[in-house]
Amino acid sequence: MAALLDELALRRTDGLDASFARRCADVLGVDGLAVTLSGDDSFGELVWASDPVSARLDDLQFTLGEGPGVDAADGGVLVLDADLHLVPRSRWPGFLSAAGTLGLRAVFAFPLQIGAIQVGVLTCRRSTPGRLDATELTDALVLADALTLTLLGDVAHGFAEHASLHRAEVHQATGMIAARLGVTPAVALVRLRAHAYATERPIVDVARDIVARRLRLPADGVERDGDDTGPRNPDGGG
Repeated sequence: MAALLDELALRRTDGLDASFARRCADVLGVDGLAVTLSGDDSFGELVWASDPVSARLDDLQFTLGEGPGVDAADGGVLVLDADLHLVPRSRWPGFLSAAGTLGLRAVFAFPLQIGAIQVGVLTCRRSTPGRLDATELTDALVLADALTLTLLGDVAHGFAEHASLHRAEVHQATGMIAARLGVTPAVALVRLRAHAYATERPIVDVARDIVARRLRLPADGVERDGDDTGPRNPDGGG
């Protein structure tokens, strides 16, 4: 971990690629990890992931608005769940139901913050149950602190601009839904999340279809055959 932190200090956010993330995951003894910037919804933009499953975990929490990373962002606290099978279903009903499809058994979320300044969340995952040992936990806390300082540094603006591309279509689709249905952006995002969850699709994929006008959500919120497919007026809303 010391070597990785030295490399991070030298390369700053230029070093935050999937390869570097995988090396961090190996040192922490986890199968994958992701970093999410805080946003208006607390759990905001995915900026860095070691692998597709970790990215999907991030999207799942964003879609549902619940999960270890969301709690870490909202409360600024560590969320260390060594066995998701032992977590009460009432805590995260949607997340726990979907976690099995991703092969998740343990999730560890670390808030990236200094005092009251909330930067984001580091989320680590395992496909087998088990706690982080003392060394792994210490390394994860040190990495979280280093990432916080990096993201607050003078290169953070460029990194955030690059990261925002991941969910740019989600924001665009939310605006299209809000305009067509005459609802607030917050309500439109809830509708988008609900459709993604109901159809078991990544929210980014659903948003992409709405932006391309391949999909239109029904005005009354009730999904029916033929409601969301077929040709659309190219000049109309989402």
